[in-house]
Amino acid sequence: MNYGPFIFFAIAILVWYVLFIFPQQKKAKERKAIVDALRAGDEIVTYGGIFAVVKDRKENWIIVTVADGVDMKIAKEAIVMRREPGTEENTPEEEKSNKNAK
Repeated sequence: MNYGPFIFFAIAILVWYVLFIFPQQKKAKERKAIVDALRAGDEIVTYGGIFAVVKDRKENWIIVTVADGVDMKIAKEAIVMRREPGTEENTPEEEKSNKNAK
């Protein structure tokens, strides 16, 4: 019996898993760990490009502050990353205050 096609198929499945499925699972685990570690006061970025500060956490959603007196309720899945404070040269609020100072 000729096992050549079966071996080729098995190798193709293994390569597919290593190149596509495994990295995606690893990335999902890392993202979940980041979202689960969020605490009040952490700065985040959402998929919509909104920069916000975590105010409160619930099971499936998070309340964030996007400006003074403006809170939003967002799904945990909408969070792209945790932002380190001071990593961006100027936040929009800083740019606005810089323009007003000139």
